[in-house]
Amino acid sequence: MKQENSTYRNAIAEMELLVEESARKLEKLELAVPIKEIKKERTGRGGSSSWPLYIWDLILEQLVNGTPPSSVSANIHAHVKKFSPSTKITELPSIWTIRRARSVLLIVCQTLAAYRLAKAGKWAQLFTDATSRRQVTFQNLLISVEEDDLFR
Repeated sequence: MKQENSTYRNAIAEMELLVEESARKLEKLELAVPIKEIKKERTGRGGSSSWPLYIWDLILEQLVNGTPPSSVSANIHAHVKKFSPSTKITELPSIWTIRRARSVLLIVCQTLAAYRLAKAGKWAQLFTDATSRRQVTFQNLLISVEEDDLFR
């Protein structure tokens, strides 16, 4: 009985070591997931809550790739569940927020274009074109910058 008891004690000690090691691994894995919950965040003590920058980044990236605004929230949900199943989704951006993001994207594109043109020493080519689709006029302005090796 004493020998059987000592083997059981040894087995229990080994199991406790395995449990402790598993707990340490679990803590490391939890630290590897930086986003625990997807929801609006409140900065400061008062005011309304807003979407964090990584959500705006996801929205803008999908709009750049041509995803319709009605599909962006479903895409975010699918990506989060696939790549980070432990992340809790409390709230996703509304269609109204995603449609507002199109205006944000337009301003970002215009700002980047203005910055690129301001940095350029010389332009090689300038071309404009106008067209309309469904009574909406589109104006295109194409500029070739001389410093770019791609456009020579």
